[in-house]
Amino acid sequence: MPRDTIRIHTNHAAILRLADRLWDRAPAGMRRGRRVPAGLAFTIDVRPVEDGGGPEPGEERWTVGSDHVELSLGRELHARIELAGAHVAARVSTRLVADQPSLVARLLLETPAAVLLARRGYGVLHAGAVVGSAGAVVIRGAAGAGKSTLVGAAYRAGLGVLGDETVLVARSDPDDLLAAVRDLTLLPDATRLLGLEDAVTAAGAGGEKRRLDLFRSSTPAVRRARRVATVVLGPRHGGPARLELLTPDAFLRGFQEGAIPQERWSGTPEHIAAHWAGRGAYRLSGAQDLAGAVDVLRGLVTLPAAVSHA
Repeated sequence: MPRDTIRIHTNHAAILRLADRLWDRAPAGMRRGRRVPAGLAFTIDVRPVEDGGGPEPGEERWTVGSDHVELSLGRELHARIELAGAHVAARVSTRLVADQPSLVARLLLETPAAVLLARRGYGVLHAGAVVGSAGAVVIRGAAGAGKSTLVGAAYRAGLGVLGDETVLVARSDPDDLLAAVRDLTLLPDATRLLGLEDAVTAAGAGGEKRRLDLFRSSTPAVRRARRVATVVLGPRHGGPARLELLTPDAFLRGFQEGAIPQERWSGTPEHIAAHWAGRGAYRLSGAQDLAGAVDVLRGLVTLPAAVSHA
């Protein structure tokens, strides 16, 4: 992947096929290079459930320690992420790999990689991102501001998606974006509004949110993009969707409204915000007008001149 490498050791070729949907293979000669940095190491063992019984209706269980993260899904899956060693040790049932490959990819590949990359060359930000021919627009807003619904509407309108809640941003080049976990999680009223009821599944044990799984369309290319603009979400009501070019100070104030504590687990996001404030910084108000808001986003991601001359 850009700015890092992953080495996967597994006893099952299906795991490598899933990884091929997420990241490019390294050139063959890279294995012999003496200057290749130590990458992320994944060891994934695929085997039948020991007792041969049916799958447990388990939920995702996470344990976060000071130096590791553990994840389990009943008897079907377990992973331990060693933060300092950048190593993932995991086991997963053959049944789960065969029946729910996108779930396995999310839990054993996408999520651990995002956790580890956020301690290396990338910072993680609380934001959505949609993509068009000119690049990506980052959508920043506080919890409940409507990021996921807006990203979902953009997806329905044919725009690409990096994610609706988190995006990885290269520390050395903040316009370089990478998907963390590329999916959409929506409240039931949003799925009805967008006409996605038949395309979503329950997200987590609480049953409140719904997940739109984007893994079927996954390729390494659709998981990364260059930023062309950032919009902070203003008031949702009060007229049609409208875009306002912001001064750096106004953008930084709006950017701070979307902050969450988890962002600081991987470092401070201020230098990223400062970089974005200098070019393509906007406020999008009236996003309840979803059609108008999507048109605004489409203009930004397909017309580079909109960024410079809005």
